[in-house]
Amino acid sequence: MNSTLRPTNFQLVHLTLLDIGALRGLTNFSLTAANGHPVNIYLIMGPNGAGKTTILESIYASMQLLNAKEHSEVGIDAVDHAQGGLQLDAMVTLDDGQRSRPFLLSIVSGTPGLLRTWTSEELERVGGETQIILTYKRPGVGTTVARSPESSPEAISFSEAILERLEEPPPALFDTGNGFPTVLYFPSDRGIRRPPRGERAVTRPDGLGYRAAHRFDADGATWSASIDNLFVWFTWLDDGREKLCRELVNQLIFRGAKNLRPVDRPTLSVPVEVEGGARHRLDQLSSGERQLVQLVVRVASHMTGSTIVLVDETEQHLHMVMRRRLINIIKNWAREHEGMSFVLTSHQADSMRILAPKLEEKGLVKGGCLVKPKFRLPNE
Repeated sequence: MNSTLRPTNFQLVHLTLLDIGALRGLTNFSLTAANGHPVNIYLIMGPNGAGKTTILESIYASMQLLNAKEHSEVGIDAVDHAQGGLQLDAMVTLDDGQRSRPFLLSIVSGTPGLLRTWTSEELERVGGETQIILTYKRPGVGTTVARSPESSPEAISFSEAILERLEEPPPALFDTGNGFPTVLYFPSDRGIRRPPRGERAVTRPDGLGYRAAHRFDADGATWSASIDNLFVWFTWLDDGREKLCRELVNQLIFRGAKNLRPVDRPTLSVPVEVEGGARHRLDQLSSGERQLVQLVVRVASHMTGSTIVLVDETEQHLHMVMRRRLINIIKNWAREHEGMSFVLTSHQADSMRILAPKLEEKGLVKGGCLVKPKFRLPNE
């Protein structure tokens, strides 16, 4: 196959796990509605230790494989050091410059290899012409996890298109004109902390360029990876993104109670103005406010036209008002951006009531599941 097949649309439809974490045996998660359409909001409920985070980690690990041809590891212990298996299926539209074709793409890793072969009836239901397979495996002991040359030619071409685009800087917030897929993963320990003293400078932020998968833990370990630096960089670019980011935070999160001010150039800091005119740093916001600011700014800055946002423990550090505010942000973005979807985890019944997975809402295709740990005896 000579021409590169560029993705113009990418939506998750299924996840299959084999003996990963608390989820023993073969576990399937359908990310489609009854009519075969991919969901744009999916809620995973369950007690602590049931495997909710495992599901998000598996999606992220599968997508981050697209960031390189070779990796030291997949990032899932059961896949890297045991006999676990992982398969992430997505509907992807690939364009060779002359025509577009819909495929069912299976990203596969782990010792067992392909875990699910889609029948013609299943492919028709989700709108795919054929199943193409992109496999990452470790050829031998001590070797790297590498993209297999035995993968489908179309899948390899798709992978090459991703690699060609890596680190390309986004031209604007909400870059929906770019159909390349990206996963934005917010683990439970997300948030904002104060960057180290003495490092502030006008520096291109780490990870601002395109990647198939980004992970946003508690940010601020270094200046170049901090939210503060992102605002400073946008200010020096002077292309409107800094102002738009501030407006998003002020409108969606603070709503008049506080005000995110323009970057203070002498100190390269982002002041938060509170009642009476007093100001403080971003990292001095409450823990709930910090994680919401991080999520809103990072999603706006890194999203493409095919974005999957993973949020672990959605309600963490949020009281009821802020929890509803976050769910409303998620619902509105899912409605406004056709190629955007969210996979959320929670162990709070309130989250299910707020999201209401079974309630039909215009522009939303909702789904969900209840996970329980499935432990299997060694001799089974």
